[in-house]
Amino acid sequence: MSFDLKTELKKIIIGTKILKNTYTRTYANSKYSIDLIIDEILYFLKSGVSWRMLRSTINYKTLYWHYNKFVKYHIFLKLFQKIRRKYINKYIISQSNKLCDLLIDSTVIYNKGGINKIGRNKFYKNKKATKISLMTDINGFPLSILFMKGNYHDNCVFNQHIRDALVLVPNKTNHKKSIRIMADKAYSSKENYTLLESNNMGHIIPPRKNMQLAQTYKYDKKEYSQRIKIEHIFSRIKAYKRINMRYDKIFSHFREFVLLGFIFVANHIINKM
Repeated sequence: MSFDLKTELKKIIIGTKILKNTYTRTYANSKYSIDLIIDEILYFLKSGVSWRMLRSTINYKTLYWHYNKFVKYHIFLKLFQKIRRKYINKYIISQSNKLCDLLIDSTVIYNKGGINKIGRNKFYKNKKATKISLMTDINGFPLSILFMKGNYHDNCVFNQHIRDALVLVPNKTNHKKSIRIMADKAYSSKENYTLLESNNMGHIIPPRKNMQLAQTYKYDKKEYSQRIKIEHIFSRIKAYKRINMRYDKIFSHFREFVLLGFIFVANHIINKM
């Protein structure tokens, strides 16, 4: 399944009624084409330079104005939802008879200029940070992306990921656990185990040594080793310098850059299949 990101992004921008008059040829009131604007935003994501240091034919204030419009009307979120919907219909729902493994983990993004959605993380020299919590399938495709302050525990958004999993990957068979959650020991708690079992979900979440369940909990270590794929996704997303460290003052601007980065990762996974 091929998915042209630039073409789909243009369709969403022009399909937004408020933005249509700005970017269509009929009502073009800008001296810059939509293709040039998209290319410069993508370069900005990869290079990670500041707005003032951006070397482009477009003035940095003008480019920031366009990006602010995209953020305001959730252009990148709509594109992410579109590519996720196509992937689910093509590769997950069509294989509903097979066991669907979902991986959950989080990563820390250091904060440089943000003023909201930040917290001091004690594991990173007590520096301010923002956390990205991610749920992917076994192929590494991002299905659920959540954000939290750096001082929040990973378990804080576990329930939301499970709700997203039930919506995106419906558990059709009541007698068989068609969804299985894989996560590390940070997510091991009685509440999480009970939540998964009440929703008829399997799980490979190794319990901590001080838990009574640790003596009886058995799992296949070879299957659990596949959880490394979500770590690979984090390493790929941090290759974009605008995401590797948070420079954006406003959280919504940083969030849209993260979504755009995951869109590239998702598109790469689709093109490989």
